[in-house]
Amino acid sequence: MENKIITIGRQSGSGGREIGQLLSEALSIPFYDRDLIELAVEKSGIDLATLEKHDEKPVNRWFYSIPSQPNRLTGYGMPIADTLFVAQSEIIREMAQKGSCIIIGRCADHVLREHPGLISLFIHAPLEERIKRIMRRHSLDDRQAKEFIRRTDKERASYYNYYTEKKWSGMESYHFCIDSSIFGVSGTVEKLLRLAT
Repeated sequence: MENKIITIGRQSGSGGREIGQLLSEALSIPFYDRDLIELAVEKSGIDLATLEKHDEKPVNRWFYSIPSQPNRLTGYGMPIADTLFVAQSEIIREMAQKGSCIIIGRCADHVLREHPGLISLFIHAPLEERIKRIMRRHSLDDRQAKEFIRRTDKERASYYNYYTEKKWSGMESYHFCIDSSIFGVSGTVEKLLRLAT
């Protein structure tokens, strides 16, 4: 039986990460998000702090960082953002080969676009709902939460659009798009479980 891979793109504050974690627990399959950066450290030899600065961030072709030392993965001269993308793409393919899993962000839907067991999701929600969630999670006021969402979504869109040549959040870029505010987090997980089993 082929591995079932669920990739989740998400708007900031939509609950996409939490939905992914709960889905992973319900299906008893691994969940990958920020730990992909730590695995990329091993693969590239570039330190964690440097890679974290470039994780799911837009690529600026006029001002970019090049590693000061050649790295194991791409040698010397490739921008750190590109090196991180190459490293994470290799790791994502390896995880998909090992077994079923859930992967958050990092263009995983594009990297695994030819995987026969792929289900690509995009989780979204109305801005008001997302603002409330971000205010609670990060102890921000309304204005700060709105700015946090705007900046995060802009960075994710720029990153995704650059590396995939598709449109982040565009329904044609994913198999399924779901508004998490309709069913709530647990209700959304229930609906997705039916889709995944």
